Amino acid sequence: MIKADVLVIGSGISGLSYAIKVSEQLPDAKIIIVTKSDEDESNTKYAQGGLAVVTDSKNDNFNKHIEDTMRAGDGENKRDVVEMVVTEAPKRFREIVEWGANFDMKNGEFALGREGGHTENRIVHHKDITGFEIERALLQTAKSSPNIEILDHHYVIDIITQHHVPGKETERRRHPLLRRLYFG
Repeated sequence: MIKADVLVIGSGISGLSYAIKVSEQLPDAKIIIVTKSDEDESNTKYAQGGLAVVTDSKNDNFNKHIEDTMRAGDGENKRDVVEMVVTEAPKRFREIVEWGANFDMKNGEFALGREGGHTENRIVHHKDITGFEIERALLQTAKSSPNIEILDHHYVIDIITQHHVPGKETERRRHPLLRRLYFG
């Protein structure tokens, strides 16, 4: 039986980065990532463009990025959320670089591109497979953590339905994931 302190559902950028952060903050916690397909199969892998982040403070700033985002969203986006995402982006970007993600460089600086409604070059990218590169780096980091385990080809719906339906105890015992996991 495997005991888990933290269950993460999905092995995309959100699930992997969350598991890595928990692992770094709670090195004694047992973290299990459950994914319904191969560990590297997620929408993250297919993202071709880049990440919008202010890295060039000589030509760009948070206010410009916020205004570009508000304009691109035709005012439908919530300003406080946009401000939080834009101002946190450099920190989150540094994290994924520290976790091993590679981004295109030019003359020792990030090769910044411009996409969509951006008025400045602020898109960091890795060729045209940025998501694939981020997924690769995060998986490598997660696998190197002794307290993270990835269970691929497991379905969360089986945990939820068989665990909570009266009279399903025999099925619960037969299901391989429910037989192996204990969340206490």
